[in-house]
Amino acid sequence: MSDSINQWGGSATKAEVAPQIVVRRPLFPGVIFLALGVIGLVIGVPGLVFQLIAGSDDSPAFGIFIVLGAGSLLLGLALAAGRINVYDRHYDVKSGFGKFRRREVEDIHTLRLGKQSNGSVTFISLTAWNEQRKKQFMVFTNYRGYREFTAWLDKRRPEQWAECERLGVAD
Repeated sequence: MSDSINQWGGSATKAEVAPQIVVRRPLFPGVIFLALGVIGLVIGVPGLVFQLIAGSDDSPAFGIFIVLGAGSLLLGLALAAGRINVYDRHYDVKSGFGKFRRREVEDIHTLRLGKQSNGSVTFISLTAWNEQRKKQFMVFTNYRGYREFTAWLDKRRPEQWAECERLGVAD
């Protein structure tokens, strides 16, 4: 009996199928925003409660801590939520708090390396488009799982990957 068919003849549920590769952002940026958010909320909420109970001055400082803390927390969670789950014949792309969108590997028409720089640090990105020039994904070389993902792309879309490597990084 096949591994994907259970004893009653049905196929495996989504929870049972684990991705081969998971491509995610590095931990550092998301953790910084999460930590700043938690610190802002830990300072802001008790401070605001104490300020309201004590009836002291009406300084907006604790309210600002709460707003900045909540914003940083949401940004950190959004950064941590984006990922690409790679399976044998397809991949699922999730950006921020959005839902996973299934993409077929055959839909990748163009792969290109790009360079993004802020003057001191340069990041190299890999972007894929379909035939209608709709972006399928964009990952950077410092993402966790990048090397495994590019090996997977090389195996499944060799012509597109060879063209991408031939062109190299655009200036």
